[in-house]
Amino acid sequence: MPSPPDADFLVLTSRLAPRLDGGYAVAVASRLRLLRSIGVTRPLLLTFDVGDADERAREVRHALREDPEGDIEMRNLYEEVVRDPSWLYEQAQEGGADPATAYRAIRDDAGAEVVSLPVIRDDPDWHLTRTPVVVRGERGSRVLAGFRALYAAWLTRVVAELRARAGDDERSVVVICESKQIGELIAEWVDPNVRIVHTVHNSHLAAPCRPSAPLRDDGWRRWLGLLDRFDAVVWPTPSQEDDVVERFGAHEGFAAIPTPIAPGLEPPARAREGTDVVMVNRLVDQKRVDTAIALWPSVVARVPDARLHIYGDGPLRSALQNLIEERGVSGSVHLHGYSDRVREAMATSAVFLCTSIFEGQNLAIGEALASGLPVVAFDVCYGPRDYVGAGGVLVAPGDTDGVASALTALLTDEGAREEKSERAREQSLLLTLEAVGETFTRLLEDVVSRPARR
Repeated sequence: MPSPPDADFLVLTSRLAPRLDGGYAVAVASRLRLLRSIGVTRPLLLTFDVGDADERAREVRHALREDPEGDIEMRNLYEEVVRDPSWLYEQAQEGGADPATAYRAIRDDAGAEVVSLPVIRDDPDWHLTRTPVVVRGERGSRVLAGFRALYAAWLTRVVAELRARAGDDERSVVVICESKQIGELIAEWVDPNVRIVHTVHNSHLAAPCRPSAPLRDDGWRRWLGLLDRFDAVVWPTPSQEDDVVERFGAHEGFAAIPTPIAPGLEPPARAREGTDVVMVNRLVDQKRVDTAIALWPSVVARVPDARLHIYGDGPLRSALQNLIEERGVSGSVHLHGYSDRVREAMATSAVFLCTSIFEGQNLAIGEALASGLPVVAFDVCYGPRDYVGAGGVLVAPGDTDGVASALTALLTDEGAREEKSERAREQSLLLTLEAVGETFTRLLEDVVSRPARR
């Protein structure tokens, strides 16, 4: 595998919380492992979330639990401001809080308020506000023009420190941005030796997911308008890249590179003889777990000992539990919540089920394939149709009878299940660190060799 370019590497994410963000957090952690695997020494993870520092540290350690201590450096914006607000105060301008806006106080360990953040309620575009962020100091209050200025101040400081540490004022820095919100705020960042590589985690299209479908929301519309501001954009699937190129035009630096997955666990002997079906996803509308529960009685009617195990948490948990009871399947459908034992469940289950109405890549599908677990999923864009292949059965979107029939066939036909299991492992080879690493390294080399786009 070629070596990475001579540069420092930053990974930007709003937060890293597997219990709250599911596959997104797994993907960010996987990106850090990918950087390490291609030879990057101590990639730097930057988070921008306000919260309890100890809880944040626990979440980050949990997300990166497979990584030896010390291989990844981690920093948080607000922890650094609380520890020493003087650098931020010096970058702020004269001014005060907006009297018409509520503020959230960020305090140091002594209880003194060091920063006041504007609270923009019920607005998904809160991050774009230019309402002053107030920085407190011994000489009074100063302000920054919203979160854009706040983030820019910290990133400029971090990059300057990295260059000082390297003894090179012109050292290249590659910023891998994992969040569209952060991407919007740093798109205008001008530094001739900074390159921004923006990743994508989900579909940009509303359901039904067709290339000409409406965009999901204004956030996607704004972000797609910034494509020429990034030095590279990493799409999780070739089909999503193709659809974006067809609709919005090609851009230098586009690449389809999946998020890699870790090798699957070897199943115990004869483990696939059971009739357990497993789902792994957040309990949100996109995943349509209600569809799986609604079709389950028709599976149990044909396979009486079938069991559906659903791992993951989210805002719909109570409603889904009520639906399980209403459908009379509480004996065969189980909501397990968030769990660290998903890989073990995959190793001993017979089939993996995905009923999402759209996807980006779906890392759980990749993990199922690596475990030799046949996948049954709706043929939606983008992940299932790109990576399942012969390792499962894709069913027309909305065809719940087709899903029930596919599950029944795999649960009752051991030969077909074993054949799909073998094909699943073959499909998962597309998603290994080794397979992804070489392509990713070439992209980074290309990005650093070209002038910065901004």
